Amino acid sequence: MGINKKYIGVGYASFGMLMGFSAFLVWNIAYKQPWTAAMGGLSGVLALWTLITHIMYLQDYWRTWLKGLKFFLFIGIFFSLLAVVAFISFLSVAITNKESLTDPHSLYLSCVWSFMSLKWSFMLALYSHRYRKEFADISILSDF
Repeated sequence: MGINKKYIGVGYASFGMLMGFSAFLVWNIAYKQPWTAAMGGLSGVLALWTLITHIMYLQDYWRTWLKGLKFFLFIGIFFSLLAVVAFISFLSVAITNKESLTDPHSLYLSCVWSFMSLKWSFMLALYSHRYRKEFADISILSDF
């Protein structure tokens, strides 16, 4: 018997949450770079939301709350757009200011964490869509 893919998703989302929150703390406390800390924290929150989505799927809570999955889908789309705008903004400001790639205070690291936020918001939207589609099919079948 193999490992269920959902448990791998739970582990991956847990790891992403820990990395995001640790980036938030490190860039707030050690480097005093609020933009990188904010994007790292957002990445951690989106990974937490993805983790909650997986756990609620495994505990079969989504079957009775399809509107919640629709809400999570819209949240994922909204933060995807926000992360793309942040990535482009941080990249353009970093290039304009001719910042160093190796400096921990540069906005290039904010670009990296903006991309990580984009990844987690995409994962949130993707899994919300998949779970909603799966449970919508089941609810249609149970109506007959």
